Amino acid sequence: MKKFIILFLVSFIVCLNLSCNSDSTPSNPGVTTSRNGIFFHHSTGLCIWGPNGSTTTVPQEITTYNTNHGLTGNNAFTMSESWWPDNPNDNNEWERWHRIFENQDPNAVITNYYNTHRILIIKSCFPSSGITDVGQPADTIDPTLKTIFNYKWHWRHILNVMKSHTNNFFVIWTNAPLVLAETNATEAALSNQFCRWAKDTLARGLDPVYGQFPSNVFVFDFFHKLADANGYLQPQYATGLNDSHPNDAATQLVAPLFVQETLDDFLSK
Repeated sequence: MKKFIILFLVSFIVCLNLSCNSDSTPSNPGVTTSRNGIFFHHSTGLCIWGPNGSTTTVPQEITTYNTNHGLTGNNAFTMSESWWPDNPNDNNEWERWHRIFENQDPNAVITNYYNTHRILIIKSCFPSSGITDVGQPADTIDPTLKTIFNYKWHWRHILNVMKSHTNNFFVIWTNAPLVLAETNATEAALSNQFCRWAKDTLARGLDPVYGQFPSNVFVFDFFHKLADANGYLQPQYATGLNDSHPNDAATQLVAPLFVQETLDDFLSK
């Protein structure tokens, strides 16, 4: 009997030690325990993925990050990318992401990725920067209206779904800025205003409507990496005066910042 009790105590201590030293393994056994991510994008995101004529790529920056932080095995970060939603004619604007996260889009089922990827990263492309007005509550009757009110409404709903999936880590990019020839002063200023709210108010838990920001979500402020003070994409980061796609200089600047800020935030939780 005494041997049985001793054996039981040893087994209990070993199990307790393994549990305490586990690498934040998700409680849901169906969720991957690896630090693997997937980046959902269209053309703008593909430019930043690289190399896009630059000397770096997001995967290269992740490899460097892992090396610099001594991360190996399941502790190491990996990331894949996907043009998604994958129909070439599909948009990836905030109204669409709102429907996707609330399972209202049968052509883009985000739930297929929750158990296979620990980190999910979403963004819209530069059409989302064509904001027309500050807006009002009645705008939600037409979710496709590009107003700040609607965009905030979309983001709050998206975040509500994200925070319910506590075993996943989500990254949401702010808008992609437009060059002067593809927008106007009003649209540029409104996009600048919305993205400031997303990073400086919402993400800091200061939005009076949403309140505390989810700990499993990170806002990557892509807009203000490349925009000038007026909200226009700076010419040195544009493919052309009439083309808002990020060029090689934008990739060189943003890819390292994206990796560092995202993974730093993940590790800080």
